[in-house]
Amino acid sequence: MMLQCRAKEKDMAELFGKKYTNRTRFTRMCIGEAVFSLMDKKPYEEIRVSDIVKRAGVSRMTFYHYYEQKEDALADYFHEIVNGYVRERSEIIKKGGKFHDPGSIEHALKYFDQYAAFILKLVDAHLYHIILEAMNSFMMERIQPVYKIPPYELYFYGGALMNVFVMWEKNGKRETPEAIAKTLASGAVFTADTFPASCDGNR
Repeated sequence: MMLQCRAKEKDMAELFGKKYTNRTRFTRMCIGEAVFSLMDKKPYEEIRVSDIVKRAGVSRMTFYHYYEQKEDALADYFHEIVNGYVRERSEIIKKGGKFHDPGSIEHALKYFDQYAAFILKLVDAHLYHIILEAMNSFMMERIQPVYKIPPYELYFYGGALMNVFVMWEKNGKRETPEAIAKTLASGAVFTADTFPASCDGNR
């Protein structure tokens, strides 16, 4: 599911945070969506700022008011998507859920599945670092101060979560989110028996 730039600004407020006004948020997301749509028509490397502003219906001045380069627009767009996930998860935690229990994994897979087309385009364009940086940023800024989860654990969780999500999407979502969540939460994939003690397989 992608945002529609012609949608009403008040509808976008439900997804995105309060750091910006509705109007500036609407403009920024239209720019990000313009880059995304252009990636359907040409390789990412060939997309120019002139293409982006034409598609988004904004001026070059407006583009450079918010961003230095096109990658910044994609990063901003994905940051907002992650912000929506973190905010949703935080509300669930307030009701008694834990941040990385099976329900959290299941919720993450279902949430990010709405934006699978965008995420997979980033991966295919060799921009996966945008995904990891956004996850790491929000884990440290929004989760760690409140829930006091160790930073290494947050980085591990965020990175593993997105890696699993990408693999799940690329494999055609053969498993249900519930099944994946149960497997990961059981810890089976991280037991000592899963890996050899040394590279040559000797224990």
